[in-house]
Amino acid sequence: MRSAYGEERQVNLHRQRGLSLIGFIFLAAVVAFVMFTAFRCVPAWTEYFSLRKVLQATANEFGVEAQGAVIRASFERRRYIDDLPVKGADIEIGKDNGRISLAIAYQRKVPVAGNMSLLFDFEASATSNR
Repeated sequence: MRSAYGEERQVNLHRQRGLSLIGFIFLAAVVAFVMFTAFRCVPAWTEYFSLRKVLQATANEFGVEAQGAVIRASFERRRYIDDLPVKGADIEIGKDNGRISLAIAYQRKVPVAGNMSLLFDFEASATSNR
């Protein structure tokens, strides 16, 4: 091909690389959905870590001679402060080797969109340091 100046130029047709507008919109939608779902799950996980902290504090408060009703009542007081979804009656109390062990298992349902939701099965336990 000749240009206006009489020079001969070779025309290179390169294939374009990159993300098209439709591809970008699709990718942005997928990333937005994943981020939205992750943000919806954060409260369930923070609640679980708060429950573990409350269980550990309750276990450290008592010795092996403590009664189950007293341990559950102490847990109930702490549970109301952190607004936890489990009750003191749900706690399994074990006493072995001079230590108290507390365990609890519960489910948390997190609605995502419409009739779609995520179900988390949490199990928390704590052993006293005494």
